[in-house]
This record gives sequence, structure tokens and C-alpha cells, in this order.
Amino acid sequence: MKRRLVILSLIVAVFAGIVLAFPESPGMKPSRLAKSLPETVGSWAGKPEEPGAAEKEKLAKDTEFERMRYEDQAGQLPSVQTSIVFSGRNLSQSIHQPEVCLDAQGWEFMAQKRHEWEGLLPGDEVLPVKQILCRRVLFRKNEEGDYEEIVLPNGEKAYIWRVFYYTFFGHESIVSGHYERTAEDIKDRLLKGHDQRWAYATFSSFVTQKHRDQGLRFESGAGLDEKQTEAHIQSFLKVLLPIVVSEPGEGYDKSLANGKNIGS
Repeated sequence: MKRRLVILSLIVAVFAGIVLAFPESPGMKPSRLAKSLPETVGSWAGKPEEPGAAEKEKLAKDTEFERMRYEDQAGQLPSVQTSIVFSGRNLSQSIHQPEVCLDAQGWEFMAQKRHEWEGLLPGDEVLPVKQILCRRVLFRKNEEGDYEEIVLPNGEKAYIWRVFYYTFFGHESIVSGHYERTAEDIKDRLLKGHDQRWAYATFSSFVTQKHRDQGLRFESGAGLDEKQTEAHIQSFLKVLLPIVVSEPGEGYDKSLANGKNIGS
């Protein structure tokens, strides 16, 4: 498995090198995903959040971010964080494998799988996503001002549990994998003569039943297990995505082509 991954990475690197060696493309097509998130989505109220300084430093200067935490106004469901990273013109420095960031943030991967969700996008289009179930040790500040791990009465460490679903919205395609996205870039540059701005979108929420099982309660709303959390995020996306996702080949991006819709 590891050897296969190395070979695949080398193939992608070679093709990416070929793409970068080509003359600068005449333009960049906008992503299908809107540049801004609504403050209100149905019964959900959004609160803007800023990406961390370390996250910004790792990416190209023209990379753009949009992040919103949506909270159920009735207080019955856990919050959903929506995070979007818009690639800059240097695609190789704008977006990388999401697993890299999550690992750097201290998340331990417990399970990974891919889904093809139906009924969330107009026109019966399927939404491919990759799911990563993670946990991270929970810390608290002691009297000396230092952070220490929280230990449960049974002697085990306390963990935060969170599930992430990510995907990439291009000018036409939606893909859930880093290598699939790279292949689309190669095809566009070689066959169509343009680049496209990708929007790497992550939708995540706490798996609150995991916290209840540990005797923890730091997130409002019901205790949801993994399957219920998946259904919870799907219900949220069913309201959000029709608002922010354009049809294939469409999209508007003010920072490209002086504000013109270069997808037309």
C-alpha cells in the first residue's frame, strides 16, 4: 500500500511539473462555490471565524479564506463549522492534502471513508466527500497557567471527538480527493488552456455522544453518535449548498478578470 502511494505521488509530481512548465495560462476560471457564506441559513445563525496565523503562513499570499460557525438558534443541535480555502494562481502552493493540516493540529485519525451524497445539490448531482473521524486530547489550564491533559475518573484521558467532511469545488467538477483534483488541473491546462480556482470546503461538527459518554458537556445540543452526526451535517448542507453552489461551468469571482464572470 505504501509503495503504491509513493508511485502514485511520483506520477502526480511528474505531471504537475509538466503543467508548471507550460506558459502562463490566459486566465483562471472561478470556482462554482460562492466567495462568501450567508450569515443566516434557515434556522442557523453564522458567526465568522478567522483562520490561524500558522495556517495562513503555509499557503500562497493570494489564497483566500472564508469560515463560519453556524449555531442552531433553537439550541437543539451541535454547531457546524464551514471552512473554505480558495486557491491562488499558484495552485501548487495554495491547497494541499487536508490531512496534513489536521495532523499538524494534533488530531488523531480514527476512521476514514468516502461518500457520495445524493439529494444535496440541484439537478440530482452527487456530492463526493471524504470523511475523517478524529479525536484530540482535551487540555485545561492549571493554577500555574500551564496546560495539562484532563484525566477522567476512570484514569483515562479525555478526548474531543470531531468528524470532518471535505471536498473540492472546481469550475465544473466536484472531487473529494487531492489526486483527483490534480488530475483535473492537468487536464484543464493541457486540453483547455486554462487554470481553475478551487474551493477546498470542509464541513465539521462535534460527535457529541462521544463527549456525553465521557461525562463531558461543552457543546450545546443533543448527544449525537457518528451516524446521527453525518445525518445532521447532511441536513444542514441541504439548506446551505443550493444557496452557494452554481451550476457546472458557472460562478462569479470579483478577484478574477476585473470582476467579470469568466465562467461564461
